[in-house]
Amino acid sequence: MVGAKIGWKLVQAAFTIVVGLLANKAVTTAWKIGSGGKPPKNGQGGYVEVVSWAVASGAAAAAAKLFAERRAASYWLKSTGYAPPGYEQDAKAPGGLVKSVEKQLEK
Repeated sequence: MVGAKIGWKLVQAAFTIVVGLLANKAVTTAWKIGSGGKPPKNGQGGYVEVVSWAVASGAAAAAAKLFAERRAASYWLKSTGYAPPGYEQDAKAPGGLVKSVEKQLEK
């Protein structure tokens, strides 16, 4: 079971890195198109601009993490035939997987 946990963490990390990089590129490009300039760097810029960038990039990062985790779990299920560690198969759930209740209560 330890090997499966390590394998799952590696698959999840790979998906998260790739999707995170794509999300960062997308939000940066959207900012450039929308504002006509580069995103604020190192807190340079007005408060509204800095806070807007923080909200936009934070929302993109959260959405990317959720998307990556779900896609990684789906990939794991298709590749191995069983749910990744911390997940249970559920025919009613989108993608056929849900996080196990015990794991959610431990957090």
